[in-house]
Amino acid sequence: MKNSIRFKLIIWITGTLFVILSTSSFFLYKEKKEQEYEHYQKSIISLQKQLEISLLNGFWQLDSKYINAVIKSNMQNEYIVAISAKDQGNLYVGILKAKDGSLVELQPDFQPDHSDSLTIDFTHEDLAIGVVEIFFTDHPFLKRIEAFLLTLLLIEFVTIFTIGSILFFAMNRYIFTPINSLEFALAKANNLDFESNDESIDYDLPTSDYLEWNALVDRVNAIINKIIQELHNRQFAEIDALLEKNNAETAYNELVKTKNSLVQTEKMAALGRLVAGIAHEINTPIGIALTVASQLNGETTKLNKKVNENALKKSDLDNYMELANESSHLILSNAQRASELIQSFKQIAVDQSSQIKREFFLCDYLKEVLHSLNPKIKITPIDVDFDCTEVIAMNSYPGALSQVITNLILNAIIHAYEDQQAGTIKIRVTAVDKNVEIKVKDDGMGIDETTLGKIFDPFFTTKQGKGGTGLGLNIVFNIVTQTLNGRISVNSEIDQGTCFTINIPTELKDKSSAERENTTFK
Repeated sequence: MKNSIRFKLIIWITGTLFVILSTSSFFLYKEKKEQEYEHYQKSIISLQKQLEISLLNGFWQLDSKYINAVIKSNMQNEYIVAISAKDQGNLYVGILKAKDGSLVELQPDFQPDHSDSLTIDFTHEDLAIGVVEIFFTDHPFLKRIEAFLLTLLLIEFVTIFTIGSILFFAMNRYIFTPINSLEFALAKANNLDFESNDESIDYDLPTSDYLEWNALVDRVNAIINKIIQELHNRQFAEIDALLEKNNAETAYNELVKTKNSLVQTEKMAALGRLVAGIAHEINTPIGIALTVASQLNGETTKLNKKVNENALKKSDLDNYMELANESSHLILSNAQRASELIQSFKQIAVDQSSQIKREFFLCDYLKEVLHSLNPKIKITPIDVDFDCTEVIAMNSYPGALSQVITNLILNAIIHAYEDQQAGTIKIRVTAVDKNVEIKVKDDGMGIDETTLGKIFDPFFTTKQGKGGTGLGLNIVFNIVTQTLNGRISVNSEIDQGTCFTINIPTELKDKSSAERENTTFK
């Protein structure tokens, strides 16, 4: 019923009439009230002037009968409830209008029910000779206003009912009856058998005496005929569309498989770059230790020969001890350096390959990640400024975080700077409540607005054919938002650099291994 056009039109018409008539009634009521109130005020002013003139002589002559007669003559005023008059002596006249309209004596200390009061002081040459107090009521004009309002409401109701009834019957005759006929005819047309070749069946809608109705019927009949003519073409088009849909779904599935394969390849390539960098970095301390050990072995052989030949001198022993001391120090320091690199590589490699959730200290772990990237960084004129002074304990996936930081730094080295362009990549880590905020900011060439909105899209790269796969930042986005349950945003200005802001929780809820893999490479 509420969705019926007939119901809504009745409500709108009735509501419009109600608003119009209510507005008109309101202004009429307001005008009437102002008129009555003005008449009430004028009566008070007129009575004041009259009594000031007529009662002055009565007070001066102490004529109580005269005063009583004047008061009674004014008690006919419908707004007056009571009047009392008294002088400075024993003269007192008080008259009260009872509820039945009769006049009774007003006691000196009695205060009748009233809405307004007026006190008139009578003086002669600055000498007070009497006081008159008048009590008024506004009930008469309020009753008239109330009666006027009821009359307006009755007129409004009758008008709304009359006009509404006329409009209802008119709409029912000229609008809704034809609509009902159209509904019946369309219900009949709904049973069209488009595959039937029986030309004796007539599905045309009926005409009527109204021009508007006939125009509508003609257009509906034309639509029905057009539907019959084009149905077979549409059926063939639907078959073709279904085939195209199946082909598109097949292509999409292949694309998803290709993407997942490329993501896994990218992950393994990052691990491979890590292995190559660490191998290159370890080569230096191992080579030094091997060279020094070889030299020490040679000197030991010489010393042993001199001992066997009884040709050993104190100076020879002193020189050997000095060489042995220096060599052992070099071997130990370079072996420790190699051990540190191997331990760092083992932890980061295990984290990146296994995606195990564990507890770790964020700053120390990020230092290890940057240390593993040092072979890649030091061959460029780019410095990495790492700022993390707080002790932040994490319970998350360090391997996923390592991949994020690695991808962001390598992305900055590749895309933010031209060949051999110097620059600084700043990494700032701060604790925010139960989260941690990591900012990775470079001072490179920046990203324009058009490209900025696409950098997290899969397969989007500005280095197509130059080693860019278009998956690095897409992997970063998926890891941060899904694996690490955080947020990532980016701000950039041309020639001002780019800043990635990562916000992740320090305590991550447990997630199954299969679910984590699905979200990481989504």
